[in-house]
Amino acid sequence: MSAEISGSPPSRRASEPDPSEGLRLRALPAASERAFPLDHAYFEIVYAPLVGPHSCTLARALRRHLDAAGGSVTVCPLELAMEIGIRASGVEPLGKRSNLAHAIDRLAHDHVVARLGDRTLGVRVAIPPLSSRALEKVPETARSAHHRFLTTGAALEE
Repeated sequence: MSAEISGSPPSRRASEPDPSEGLRLRALPAASERAFPLDHAYFEIVYAPLVGPHSCTLARALRRHLDAAGGSVTVCPLELAMEIGIRASGVEPLGKRSNLAHAIDRLAHDHVVARLGDRTLGVRVAIPPLSSRALEKVPETARSAHHRFLTTGAALEE
């Protein structure tokens, strides 16, 4: 009888990261009445020029982990970095110079995530439309898409 069938936890291989030093994720409510889920095209088209491609992919992965867990969850930062295709340091995947830390910083700067503790992130389940000031920083195609999404009522309230 295999370990999985008998109900005992499968042993972790020595090469696998230890999730005990994980990154705790908590869902945060949408910041405004009108908001777009992270998997909506608005986030990819309008926010991506601000946060960058790694951060956009990271935000969507964080949301998927929260959805899969049905609430708060702890993820291994090394596994998370590998999942989204960025290089990660096995020694310090959340170190100041890591690609994962830079992606998190960009999301925090644009209020997609909030640092709730040393290893705890709040993840917005949906993001508000960009402000007029933020819209000035994105290309014309993103501004046009922003206006199109708002006028067509494509925003989903959560």
